[in-house]
Amino acid sequence: MYNLKPGTIPHLLVGAFFATQLLFGSAIAAELPFEVGIAKTITVNTQRQFEGTVEAINKTTVSAQTAGRITYINFDVDDYVEQGAVILRFSNKEHKARLDQTVSALAAAEARAKAAQQEYDRVSKLYQNGTVAKSRFDQAKSEIDASKAQAQSADAAVKQAREQMGYTTVKAPYSGLVVARHVEIGEIANPGSPLMTGFSLEKLRVRSEVPEQYAQAIRKSNVATVVPGAGDKIAVTNLTVFPFADPKSNTVTIRLELPEGIKTVFPGMLVKTRFKIGETTVLAIPSSAIAVRGEVTGVYLIDKDNNIALQQVRTGRVLDDGLVQILTGLREHDKIALDPLKAAIYLKKSAGETK
Repeated sequence: MYNLKPGTIPHLLVGAFFATQLLFGSAIAAELPFEVGIAKTITVNTQRQFEGTVEAINKTTVSAQTAGRITYINFDVDDYVEQGAVILRFSNKEHKARLDQTVSALAAAEARAKAAQQEYDRVSKLYQNGTVAKSRFDQAKSEIDASKAQAQSADAAVKQAREQMGYTTVKAPYSGLVVARHVEIGEIANPGSPLMTGFSLEKLRVRSEVPEQYAQAIRKSNVATVVPGAGDKIAVTNLTVFPFADPKSNTVTIRLELPEGIKTVFPGMLVKTRFKIGETTVLAIPSSAIAVRGEVTGVYLIDKDNNIALQQVRTGRVLDDGLVQILTGLREHDKIALDPLKAAIYLKKSAGETK
């Protein structure tokens, strides 16, 4: 049924073609005091399972954007940081002095520009009246243009100084966990020096390497789930199949994006990845109908005359919607008891009455 490659395991995922109640029935037989169901052939997804590693989509090393001595560190490795929280500070004495200097220079430049404007207005009136030469008018115009340019330059210097002043307070770009701290209090950092490394726990993905022969089928189906070591299956929100294979391992890298806010996985965690590669049909019954008697696994089979007998079966994979695959022991349309305990009590009572 399966063409297996060593190291891979077939998995079955029930397709949502019918509801369990519609497939197997829930009506109570007239002569039997328990619910009766029917073994049905259903269509399921054929899957292959591989290993994957969880990684953070947002992983960042915050670097210094100005030079200075570190005076304050608010977080350490393994601390959770909210977006916008101050993670460290630089000494800002030099930056503050530079800002004060540029503010003073701007005030002086604006004063000169104001005086030049007043002089230009005065000379312009005299020139219109013919009392001053054109050369004096041109000189006044040049002085006002130069003073305005100096004021603009001083204003830009103030903005730059304020921006450098802001760089002395380093804030978290997003909420996440600190995984590395690269500096200590008292150290001098230069622009570009790494300060802290962290990643966001809100946006995670899984990286999986799969044999290249499955890449086309996985890309076509675009259906996958992630199964942590413990916990429910996680539906994948986006699937990216790399368009090339590793020539050494003959594997293709696949990235599986997880929904935001998943709390059952974390970066570096090893998980199982399951990919749909096709469809097949299997015989299935509700798992609640399975009875375990010692080493025997069976179901209570009901014939056309409502006679009951324990029928041994061999089960396969547990499917979705509370179903289980039946490999041997039943045929399609066989009637079974959906409550094995009630069926056993009824069978024992019926046997006692016939004695």
